[in-house]
Amino acid sequence: MNWRAAGCAVLGIGTFLAIGLFGMSLALRTQPVCTQAVLWADRTYLAEGTPAPSPAFDGSGAAVDIGSTFIGLTTRRVFGPPGSSPSTEADDRPAVVAIDCADGTFQTYRWDGLTRTPAPTDEP
Repeated sequence: MNWRAAGCAVLGIGTFLAIGLFGMSLALRTQPVCTQAVLWADRTYLAEGTPAPSPAFDGSGAAVDIGSTFIGLTTRRVFGPPGSSPSTEADDRPAVVAIDCADGTFQTYRWDGLTRTPAPTDEP
């Protein structure tokens, strides 16, 4: 076994990983806490108002945890109004949702009213 070649390989792998992790930290640092729009399956929700300290909806009752969504490389909790439930069907999803901004605040989003159709696949 050539120890010089093995040492160079380990050094090369370590340098590659360090540069990659540094680059990801720079990219994530500039990512906004809450975005202006969220795509949830076939619906787009647009931000409404400013972030609040808790998920707030019109009416009384506590917000319901109805799932999660990806924003960038992170997963954020999605809350619906009282009485809502988790669903993969577009017709069952609430028109207004609140998403955890990961900084102690929650942004309210309202469905833009349009339903998008998924892109066709190339499968036969």
